[in-house]
Amino acid sequence: MKLKKLSVLALSLALMAGCSNGGKSENKKEMVTEIKEPVEITCWHAMNGDLEKSLQDLTNKFMEENKNITVTLQNQSSYNDLQQKVTATFSSPKDLPTLTQAYPDWMVNAIQDDLIVDLKPYINNETLKFDNYDDILPSFREENEKDGKIYGLPFNKSTEVLWYNKNLFNELNLQPPKTYEEFKTIAQTIKNKKGIVGGGFDSLNNYYVTFLKNEGANFDNNFDVTSDKSVKAVNYYLDGVKNGYFRIAGTDNFLSGPFASEMLGMYVGSNAGESFIKQSVNNKFEIGVAPYPSKYSMQQGTNLYIFSSATSEQQTAAYEYLKFLTTTDNQITWAKETGYIPDRQSSLESEEYKKSTNLTTPIIEEATKGLFTKPVMPGSDSAYRESATVLESILTDKNPYVKAKLEQYKNTLMGIWE
Repeated sequence: MKLKKLSVLALSLALMAGCSNGGKSENKKEMVTEIKEPVEITCWHAMNGDLEKSLQDLTNKFMEENKNITVTLQNQSSYNDLQQKVTATFSSPKDLPTLTQAYPDWMVNAIQDDLIVDLKPYINNETLKFDNYDDILPSFREENEKDGKIYGLPFNKSTEVLWYNKNLFNELNLQPPKTYEEFKTIAQTIKNKKGIVGGGFDSLNNYYVTFLKNEGANFDNNFDVTSDKSVKAVNYYLDGVKNGYFRIAGTDNFLSGPFASEMLGMYVGSNAGESFIKQSVNNKFEIGVAPYPSKYSMQQGTNLYIFSSATSEQQTAAYEYLKFLTTTDNQITWAKETGYIPDRQSSLESEEYKKSTNLTTPIIEEATKGLFTKPVMPGSDSAYRESATVLESILTDKNPYVKAKLEQYKNTLMGIWE
């Protein structure tokens, strides 16, 4: 096998102009810059149905264009199953795939333990260079960057938007809300005039973290969950539930069900849920969609990461695969077929993407202007998940003691964040 190889260490020194990494080298393997003989890579993911088909179609196209690279997609059934398998395998790196789909929270320890490949040397390499890395949406880039390194590339990205019953809004002469206060007022109007629940938020932890962000607070290990801003976030939703103009998903799991049954006037949920919403509504009424009703909305979704346990050849092959998935044209295809947000600004602005029949396409550029990334650090995944548990326990309690519940949450977080 004839392969050109460059020392990652030497390359990094050249690219970073002598900057010291001040710690361990996460990948001492030599970088392969040209693949001339067959190499096989595996990718763990949790895409299902039409999403999996779209991913497989793109993967087949990649293999057609890269005859020496075979990509085997291995479906792990669900995000929970994928997370459990990935994190359980960290202790046995030789059993890890070449690359995986993952939320950044899952990879904190893996990055600390040098299990993830720094992509920056590949992105900046003259032979392998990435086409306009800065074209990737800023919040998607920032999520993967740490200490001057790039640990992943965005994959299936989404944000929350407002889904509303357009027929109902027209009947009541309502306009989509742009603030939390307007969301509350419209929900009250729907409740008073139609006798159904006005609104809700699909994800309680997303709601909590996003509300805080719009109050100028970040949900991290320095945030006091018993603070006035935290209490305000809880009481905003609690008042609505008590008075019948808000509801939570609860046993329905998602609010698209009651929305489709015309028992809910509007709700905040993922833009990627469009196909499920259309299927549920089944043309009973016209579906409206608008940006999140506040300045900031949280970017969601996974990234793709390459493991350092892979061979040099596999790492380069995996990088070429990631580079392929994130081209402008392939991001347009992926977004049109799946409803996810294109990772690139050039894809968002393209005429081809704007011709998409997806309901979210006309508003997605506006909906992504205020994207933010929730802080990622040791314990952040557990703390984030726990916020939903705490909030649901408050919102389903007939006589909740908010302060007491938040004090308990604060004590729980002390063990999570330490």
